[in-house]
Amino acid sequence: MDAQRTDAQILQELEELRQRIAELESVEAHHAKDDQPPNESDYFRMLVENAHDLILVLNADGSMRYVSPAAQRMTGYEAEELASRNPFEFVHPDDLSEIVEKFSAGLSKPGHIEHVEYRSKRKDGTWFIAEAVATNLLENPAIRGIVINIRDITQFREIEDELRKSEERYRFLVENLNDVVFTVDTQGTVLYISPTIERITQYEAGELVGQPFMRFIHPDDLPGLLESFQRTLNGILEPHEFRVIDKDGSLLYVQTSSRPFEEDGRAAGLIGIMTEITERKHADEARKRSEESFRAMIRKNIHYYRGS
Repeated sequence: MDAQRTDAQILQELEELRQRIAELESVEAHHAKDDQPPNESDYFRMLVENAHDLILVLNADGSMRYVSPAAQRMTGYEAEELASRNPFEFVHPDDLSEIVEKFSAGLSKPGHIEHVEYRSKRKDGTWFIAEAVATNLLENPAIRGIVINIRDITQFREIEDELRKSEERYRFLVENLNDVVFTVDTQGTVLYISPTIERITQYEAGELVGQPFMRFIHPDDLPGLLESFQRTLNGILEPHEFRVIDKDGSLLYVQTSSRPFEEDGRAAGLIGIMTEITERKHADEARKRSEESFRAMIRKNIHYYRGS
């Protein structure tokens, strides 16, 4: 009886083992299926449907055959809503003629790629700036359409426009200052000098750019200026006065105030302001001569009265 029970137990264990093996084989087959890469059409479909750019496929007559899911995020329209619409109805009227012309011209050029920028209308009535790249794949048997990748570049253009306006304001400010704005590199080569230089010297700004500033400094003032230049590069800010040799050889007194500017975390040169002080220096010298003359006259009178 014990032997029969033992055999029954063994048979039961074998049956349970067979079931376990079958389960493991089933799980392994399932994992193997999951590990297999999707077929090529599924792979590219997933890429397109998850692309950040809006992708359209147009027929030769301009009707839409495919609209990617990015349409909702970019335009507010669901892909199904756009699929039945004329794509040109979303183009700004001022941009429409150019877009239609380029589309028509590209139809006769298999493989032709066209880059365009235009304003496109969202569902809420607002406009965004679209950058589109259209590729004529009408003769490609796998596509047979015109593939268009559209990107919303509104924010980029707004930043670009603001930078341009800032540069224009800065340029207007610099070019209309009474003082000269300049930049030089660490070797003293003039990188930029504002047009104001043409009001106080006989040089044009373009004649000075690319030249070492030492070339225009009075020899007696050069050693002190070079020392000041090096101290300023090292972060010691100080105004400095010196004489500049004008184009005709005449001398101008100037005062500069500058500070280092950096590129990649290292001092790349100086940016500063130069003020002409010739009249002030002449006035100071005249005042000093007058004071000395006055003191001399006083001393002379004192000696006279003492002598008397």
